Amino acid sequence: MKLKRMVAMLGVVCMMMSGAGCAKSPAPKAEETQAEQAKPAEPEVTEPAATEAKDTTEEASKELTPPAGVKLNVQPADKAPDKPLRIAVICVQNNPFWFPVKDGVMYAKEVLAEKNTQVDFITVDDFDAKKFSDAIETCTIQQYDAITTVGASDAIVPAIDKAVDAGIIVNTFNCDTGKKSKRTAFFGQDLYNAGVKAGETIGELTEGKGKVAIITGLFSVPAHELRRKGGLEGLAKYPDIEVVGEVENKDKAETAYAQAKDFLTAHPDLKAIYVTAGGPFGAAKAIEEMGLTDQVKVVCFDFVDETIDYVRKGAIAATIGQDPFGQGFDPVVYAYNQLVTGEKPGEENMWTRLDVVTPDNVDVLIGPAK
Repeated sequence: MKLKRMVAMLGVVCMMMSGAGCAKSPAPKAEETQAEQAKPAEPEVTEPAATEAKDTTEEASKELTPPAGVKLNVQPADKAPDKPLRIAVICVQNNPFWFPVKDGVMYAKEVLAEKNTQVDFITVDDFDAKKFSDAIETCTIQQYDAITTVGASDAIVPAIDKAVDAGIIVNTFNCDTGKKSKRTAFFGQDLYNAGVKAGETIGELTEGKGKVAIITGLFSVPAHELRRKGGLEGLAKYPDIEVVGEVENKDKAETAYAQAKDFLTAHPDLKAIYVTAGGPFGAAKAIEEMGLTDQVKVVCFDFVDETIDYVRKGAIAATIGQDPFGQGFDPVVYAYNQLVTGEKPGEENMWTRLDVVTPDNVDVLIGPAK
């Protein structure tokens, strides 16, 4: 009898446990199933935001302590949301430039978790316009409160506008769409003028004479085109400079390496290579291996470790910055501030600094080599 009672009790316990498990996994709603099918990439696992709003006035009033070497451009509003908030960040991770961008997003996530706000980082493969559009539409279906996204292509404008029409705040960062969208603000480099500065820098380094090659990321990406065209304007100020070719490396260092060697084979008297986007250290490696660091000036963008290493060695003559940490952090925090205060960023285009780092000033602007 005792054995039968124990078996019966175990059966009841198992039924209760099975029922609890089912309660935690209800059948998905139609819109949830649709969102899952449209979703191009899973967000990184994040801790859920607190389920109840809490008073964070005292915490918000304190100055944040950012990572070493980072200067914050914005602070979260001194106000807690009325309900839990969710912000999606849609970004690529196809070369080392994006690592500090992600660091900025992750710091925003850490800061805003204290304000009942969840930040999800969603990775998209390269600059695939359809995947960006799909990701934005998925976030719209999932009713995020705000979306920040790389303005990868004019083809994503309908998805941005649809999100805004659904009441979602959208900010773009790093590059904006060439076609106007309903996004609130763009956060990033003044790309065309950065290109002009790069062209002028090449003119100064070459004393306004000689052959120049251009390696761009992709002709289809608005940001890369703005830098390329701006660079051509800057170079045009020097009539004795000749542009001998323009190719795309799809942001790949190994491709830039091969292209630099091809240019030098075709033009042994080449004086400079202008790299508009990712992978400039590939071109620098080729120049260094060929023993031409004194002859060929590589001018590029960003302060990723590999690029700065070649600046220190003289294989990259100049690189122009754009505050990648801020590109990740700022649009998220400004979106949060708009959600809780209703105030938009001060400008439609929130430009980053255009610091030019050379072998002569690298220790001052970046710091001594570690």
